[in-house]
Amino acid sequence: MSALVVGLVSINTAEQDALAEYMRVTTPLLEKVGAKMKQQFQIAETVIGDPIVESVMVVEYPSLEAMDGVFGSDEYKAVIPYRDRAFRTYNVSVVSS
Repeated sequence: MSALVVGLVSINTAEQDALAEYMRVTTPLLEKVGAKMKQQFQIAETVIGDPIVESVMVVEYPSLEAMDGVFGSDEYKAVIPYRDRAFRTYNVSVVSS
């Protein structure tokens, strides 16, 4: 059963090199497990509350195991320092499985 995952992110524009390295590593990891970007939205306006993120991404993984395979992989763990520099906000949640 597939798993829909929502990412709520804000990019740190001062760390473009870190973002490039993060994407260089994670894009093949997603492709390897068959994950697909379903939708991506830029937040245009926050109506109520404080702005918390700039973008919302919805990624479909073939299964929760596939998602765990990405985030639990040695390759992903090695790129976490780049992720932490590349994003001001980075939250990932499973919304459906």
